[in-house]
Amino acid sequence: MDLLLDAMAILMRWDVALALLAGSVGGVLIGAIPGVGPAVAIAILLPATFSMDPIVGLTVLLGIYGSSMYGGAIPAILINTPGTAVNALTTYDGYPMTARGEPQRALSLAYSASFYGGTFSVLCLILFAPVLARVAPMFGSREIFLAALLGIILVVVAHRGQTLIAGALAAFGIFLQTIGLEPVKYSQRYTFDQPFLSSGINLIVVVLGLFALGQAFVLLTSRDEKIDMPRMGGGLFQGMRELARHPRVATVSAGFGVLMGIIPGVGEFTAQFLSYTYAQRTSKRPEEFGRGAPEGLIAAETSNNAVPAAAMVPLLALGIPGEALTAMMLSVFYVHNVVPGPGLFQNQMDFVVALYIALLVLNLLVLAFLLVATRALIQVVRIPNRFLAI
Repeated sequence: MDLLLDAMAILMRWDVALALLAGSVGGVLIGAIPGVGPAVAIAILLPATFSMDPIVGLTVLLGIYGSSMYGGAIPAILINTPGTAVNALTTYDGYPMTARGEPQRALSLAYSASFYGGTFSVLCLILFAPVLARVAPMFGSREIFLAALLGIILVVVAHRGQTLIAGALAAFGIFLQTIGLEPVKYSQRYTFDQPFLSSGINLIVVVLGLFALGQAFVLLTSRDEKIDMPRMGGGLFQGMRELARHPRVATVSAGFGVLMGIIPGVGEFTAQFLSYTYAQRTSKRPEEFGRGAPEGLIAAETSNNAVPAAAMVPLLALGIPGEALTAMMLSVFYVHNVVPGPGLFQNQMDFVVALYIALLVLNLLVLAFLLVATRALIQVVRIPNRFLAI
């Protein structure tokens, strides 16, 4: 109980509340615009978070990370274009619902499933936080090395059909990390007598180049398509009732999301396909999948929104980012001399719990915002690509 009160005390600040609101609303807007995505937004905001307190900066980034998938479901359902990459599976059953005149039903169901997945994940991890606090000190350098190695192996294995490319890119990433002064004897590695390489490859520069600038050039050179938005009618509250008719699919999908989020290098895509396959194989009407099956939409949206909170476990407990977005967040920790790993769970457990409570509040804020602002929000889909690039 004392731990929970300490965590609440960290969050009961005006700047943290403002960061939560900005991150949640901003993430939805970014997710709703096809072609942008959370990686670009986090890459642009990352330098600004270095001047903030760790809890404030991380809350903004977590808000964008966790809420972008809510917003990404909007164009996926309405115009068959996923707002973020992980909403691609949402188009399978979301857009067919729109095509037969049920866009509000599809959006309501997507919001409800996303909320269920997000809150399920956070509650699971809050309950398991004391266990993680006891297990984390047992991890030494050997265990952390093996966990990192497992993450690299899983990255390669998860890319079936592209194993060689995935392995080569993973090896190239390891090589880039070796550039600079090694930390034991401070000997230079692959610096080629260039002073600017002594400090290694700057993560912020790499992130901005790969995500922000790269996507800006894509948007500048791509054509704007004419978008015919469907008419919205009816309420957006019916999704909760429909979700309650499929508790098994929702709970199993959320479980897949938590499990895949905890394992480094796996993430939303694997969780989605496992959940979708399970829902289809156990459905009484598997032939409806891909044609507007509510169970398919629930499986896709529940699983991908259960991943963000779970993905924080390897980052916080072991200092191992599971994907690019959590790797960016890792830099915020280091800038403020907060070192993720076993020591964080031993010495700053209130900080960890505060992050999870922030994620729980985030889901509530996003759901409330979407229920009242969807009809206005769908207009952001019409923004021309060149304006987004600038």
